[in-house]
Amino acid sequence: MQFFYSKNIDDKFVILKGQEMIHCIAVLRKKINDLIYIVDGKGSLFYSKIIEIHSDYCKLLIESKKRVDRKINIHLLISPTKNHKRIEWMVEKVVEIGIERISFLICKNSIRQKINLDRLNKIALSAMKQTQNTFLPIIDQCIPFSEAFNLIDSQEKYIAHLHSKNNLSLDKALKKGNSRCIFIGPEGDFDKNEIEYSLSQNFIEVSLGLSRLRTETSGIVSTTILNIGNE
Repeated sequence: MQFFYSKNIDDKFVILKGQEMIHCIAVLRKKINDLIYIVDGKGSLFYSKIIEIHSDYCKLLIESKKRVDRKINIHLLISPTKNHKRIEWMVEKVVEIGIERISFLICKNSIRQKINLDRLNKIALSAMKQTQNTFLPIIDQCIPFSEAFNLIDSQEKYIAHLHSKNNLSLDKALKKGNSRCIFIGPEGDFDKNEIEYSLSQNFIEVSLGLSRLRTETSGIVSTTILNIGNE
């Protein structure tokens, strides 16, 4: 089952443009009256019939609609790794697992302060379609650690760090809220002041296990754990 993505969807019709239209019509050679699946990235899947083909877009009639609702919204806030390829790999995997938002943090110990946002959005879109996921996450450009709190509206808030060996394991800290977020720091971990400020904002300090994980691995592991209850 091939998925295509569109932002141009109303009650009856879908407009497919750009690379999605090119892939559908020029590459896969879909024709008038062919039926395809369209996803809006917000949880809805549309079974649609091609009714018009033009040079720069095609129009489809919605035959049926299916809505997928997630029980828990997940927000990953993570410092970007020095190697951008590792960031790309992580984004691909957390989209496959399921996530609503990814925000990149500039912390005191962060090495990288810029990301290729266009590239990451393309990777996220591809991962969503290939895994037949219906949710495309928001990806935020790098922001200072202190400003990240303005983006957070989650009920459950966690920060994973290595300053203490007595932190509760993330899977044991989970509650029954419908939204969760977690802070993952850079290779040099969070600064103590960053941890203290997070705790003052009602974050819970947690552990991701006995192993000392790479930043990008921590992002994948924490996203997997935060998805507990989303089955």
